[in-house]
Amino acid sequence: MSNPTDGDSTAPQTSLGPFSSPGAGPTPWEATESALRRIQKFQLCTVRRDGRPHVTPLLAIWALGAMWFTTGDSEQKAKNLSANPCCALTTGTGTLTGMDYVIEGTASLVTDQDTREAVATAFEQAYGWQLTREDGTWHQLGDAVRTGNVQLYRVQPDKAFAFATGGESSQTRYRWR
Repeated sequence: MSNPTDGDSTAPQTSLGPFSSPGAGPTPWEATESALRRIQKFQLCTVRRDGRPHVTPLLAIWALGAMWFTTGDSEQKAKNLSANPCCALTTGTGTLTGMDYVIEGTASLVTDQDTREAVATAFEQAYGWQLTREDGTWHQLGDAVRTGNVQLYRVQPDKAFAFATGGESSQTRYRWR
């Protein structure tokens, strides 16, 4: 198995969207992938059984060519994903300039022990002391992933976007086959 923080070997098709400034270029996938590995807080959007959206902030990581997050089996997002696995993860600057990212895809529950181990390690590498030290907010989350005490989800991306705003705006679309 490859290192959990290695880049994805199957890069998506990249295109520039129609809401880009004249002369703007697309954001290379490598730059977006690097940002997704570095950013620590995301918002997950799922759909309730009655069709209403549900959005919640959470820890997530980009590793092994996909987005990953955890939740408890009785949480709303787990209930939503059991009925409809389509979801979106968003993150960004929270300011009027900078980069914002959207990953749309299908979430699947992961039970394979080798994968859980690799992803737990990737979470610990990404979040450092927050997961590994006793005073960390999510202390022992890595162990909970390894033992199956939390649900681990893999979001296989269908498409993603990188939105650059500021002096030159661009909307980059990434599509996986």
